Amino acid sequence: MTFRTPVPKSSSFRVPSDVGSVSSARRRVVTIVRDWDLPLAEETVETLELLAGEVIANAVLHTGEGCQVTVNWDGARVRLEAEDAEGGLLPQRAPADLDEESGRGLQLVAGLAQRWGSRPTTDGKAVWFEIGGCSPSLSRLSPAACESDPSFGGVQRPVAVAEPGCDVLNSSRAHVTAT
Repeated sequence: MTFRTPVPKSSSFRVPSDVGSVSSARRRVVTIVRDWDLPLAEETVETLELLAGEVIANAVLHTGEGCQVTVNWDGARVRLEAEDAEGGLLPQRAPADLDEESGRGLQLVAGLAQRWGSRPTTDGKAVWFEIGGCSPSLSRLSPAACESDPSFGGVQRPVAVAEPGCDVLNSSRAHVTAT
């Protein structure tokens, strides 16, 4: 029996600063993944669409600018990254009061993504998540926050990482930030 090595795929596009552009960007992510004909369950694609909408909306709403969205497939997972031009503190999941109408986006990302995090960029920051395929054990933290990631270019960079089900993190699953 012959096995084919999965071919990595990548697509990137710019989302304008108009809040109305978030829904079309979310649909574009789904179209990209479906065009790649990836081995993802429909439920996983729906979750990808939900989480893409959350991180893209955060980038557009909180900066008042557009963002750059990059979707990658490494043969096992889809990774979506939304990069904006606003520097400062990296986003962290914060509890929302019961009567608040917003503030739960990163809670959804933390609860549904296999891995997620944020990292500073030259011009601002990027928030990313991974979903689909096989994942490493979720009972431990990701590798050191400054390790190189061979599946995404092998570049060594500081990141903040959180994974669902991690016993080391407190109940709010705050980011672990590299120093």
